[in-house]
Parts: sequence; structure tokens; C-alpha cells
Amino acid sequence: MDGVLERFAPLGALVDKVLDPVRAVPRPTHEPLWQGKIGAFNLVFYPEQFYVQGALLALALVYALLALVGRWRNRRVVRPWTDTYVRALRDEFALVGADEAAPLVWNGAADAMLFASGRRGVDTLHATVQLAPRHDVLRLVGSFVYDTLALPETPTQTADRVTLTFRLPRNDARALGTLALIDKHHLQDVRRGRYDLLFAKVADGERASAARRLDERFAIASENGDVTDRFVGEPGARGDEQRERLGLVDALNGPAGRFVESFVVTDQPETRPAASAPAAAARVALTLRLPRSVRDAEATLPALAAALDVVDALHLATQGRSALLALRPETQAALRKTRVDVARALEAEESRDAEQEAQDEREEARRRAQQDKFDKLSPAEQAKRKQVEKRRAQRKMQQTQSVRRR
Repeated sequence: MDGVLERFAPLGALVDKVLDPVRAVPRPTHEPLWQGKIGAFNLVFYPEQFYVQGALLALALVYALLALVGRWRNRRVVRPWTDTYVRALRDEFALVGADEAAPLVWNGAADAMLFASGRRGVDTLHATVQLAPRHDVLRLVGSFVYDTLALPETPTQTADRVTLTFRLPRNDARALGTLALIDKHHLQDVRRGRYDLLFAKVADGERASAARRLDERFAIASENGDVTDRFVGEPGARGDEQRERLGLVDALNGPAGRFVESFVVTDQPETRPAASAPAAAARVALTLRLPRSVRDAEATLPALAAALDVVDALHLATQGRSALLALRPETQAALRKTRVDVARALEAEESRDAEQEAQDEREEARRRAQQDKFDKLSPAEQAKRKQVEKRRAQRKMQQTQSVRRR
């Protein structure tokens, strides 16, 4: 008996060690903090018995306080950009923001939008602001731990950025093509999951950007060589005049380029469309790392001016009033052919999916009819039917094995 007790002595010590904190909980041996009667109930409150609930309540209050601080911080972070760009956009658009006093519309604590309209060559401008979820401490900590341990290809932590999307008037007579100038640090992140950028191929030649006088930190993705030449000029000195007239390359090479993550011109939707969907409106999209100060926000204004210059040049080109961004006729024909082929492929794929879905529905209806017919049989007939199905499955398996041996 003593040997058995000695054998379990370490286990007993471990149990005592685990239970020590529980045993150390103060017992309500002194006077209660409050006692009284509520209705028919006599109540006594000993605070020592509720230390766990008190700790949870304190954590909840701290979390709520941090959420409020994070929400306030996000509004402070975006203010320099908002003040600077609202002034700049009011010089270009007739209407900026639904409310003049508060032009930025918030959707939660980390997302906001600015709307503008009333300018030649632009149907609408939507500026979407995406901020880090500073109001959600658990999400911040979870993203940090996951990115540190899992090292994903695309970090889950959200950076502060703003995307200005200029939607152009519809013009079915001309194809615009797709061109993207993307910071190489964000190349995979920008291209991932985007349907419009599937039309563009990244120029992977050595010094492909430098040949067109563009800073090497930017990658060029274009659908057609003529499209590339129109927006960033031909390689070498031959394209200097085009680059100087448009001004896009100079803006990206300047201080504003430090904040530019991507500049995209396309006539395709960002997400995969249905075959029956109407043609998407062409758009120019400028994505910036959110400036943190008024000085930085003002430094990005040349990028905004360059985007507006591109919008104006495209508008004049569609009207035949300028050849600055007018594509060659053979380029227009090639772009239109690509879009017709893609539309046919989407339609054929949707037809196959619809046919497969209809076939699955017919097969399911046939199975239900067979099951209903089987359920109406007597138990003896059901057993007989099961034996027949079992022998049929065995014969089919044997035939399959014999064919494989051959």
C-alpha cells in the first residue's frame, strides 16, 4: 500500500500545485460590501467572489476604450489628405462630396469614400479610403501574429491607402486597352484577383522601365505595344516628346511617385463579368499610399494632376480632337477582336455551366423518382432490389479491373 502511495505522490503534488490558486481565493470571512433586500430576495454582495467577472468587465472596458481611440485615430490620419484633396478637387469638379461640411462618407471605422462629379470627360470620381483597423485590437494582433509566423505571400495587415477611380463617359466606338504602372513592391498584391489586369502583360525585359525614362521601381503592364507607347512613350529619345506632352512619366518620377502604388487605365471590369453584363465603363484608377501630413498630401498633387491630364487626353482622343492618346487603327481592330473573342468565350463557358447544371438537376430528379418508387416497394422486394444492385456493381467492378489488366 505504501508503494502505491509513493508511486502517485508526484501526481498528487501536481494536483496540489494546480489547485493552489483556487485555494488561495479569499473567502468571504469578513463583512459583505453590501447587503439588502430586493423584492422577496435577501441579497449579500462579497466582492472577493466576483474577481473573475470584474477582470472580464475591466478587459471589456479597455477593449471599448481602445476601439474608440482607434476610431478617433483613423479620422485623424485621413484628415490631411481629405483637406488637401477636397480643395484641389473643388477646382476641377462642380460637386465634391454629398455634404460640403463633411465631404468624406464613412462606412465603419476603417473605410471611407469621397464622391465628385461635374467635370468634362469624367462621369464620376470615387475616392475610396482603406485604413488599418486600428479600432479592432484583436484583428491587429491576429494579423501581426499570422504574418510573422505563417509568412503569407500577401500580408493580411492592411496598409493605409486611397484609390481615386475616374469613370469615363461610355464610348462603344473605340477600345481603350489596358495599361498599368505598378510599384514592384505591390505588383503581386495589385494583380491578384483582378480580371482587367489579365489583359495586360508585364514587361519583363531588363531595364524595361528605364528605357522609357520611367523610374525602375515601377513595372509596366500593357495589353499592346501601341498602348504602352501612347502613355509612356517609345523607348529612348524617340518617345521623349510624347512623355513631355502627356506628363505622366515626369509625375511618377517626381516626389509624388513615392506615394503611388499603381496607375491603371482600362476598359475592362475589375471583377470577372457575366456574359450578359453590359460593357464596363472605361476608367482611370490612381492608388496612393495615404499621406500622413499636409506636406506629403501636397506632394502627391502632381500625380492627381497627371491623372486628370490623362482623362482629358482620352476625352479629346475619343472625340477626334487630339492624337495624343489616339491608338492606331490596327491597334483598335486588335483590341476589339480580343474583346469579341473574350465575350464569346465567357458566353460559351456560361452555356456549358448552364447545361451542366440542367443535367445535374435532371439527374437529381431521376434519383428522387427512383427513390420514391423504391420506397413504395414491400420489404421483400426492396431486399431483392438491393441484391440486384449489389451484383450489378460487383460485375461492373470486375469488368473495370479486367480492362486495367489488359
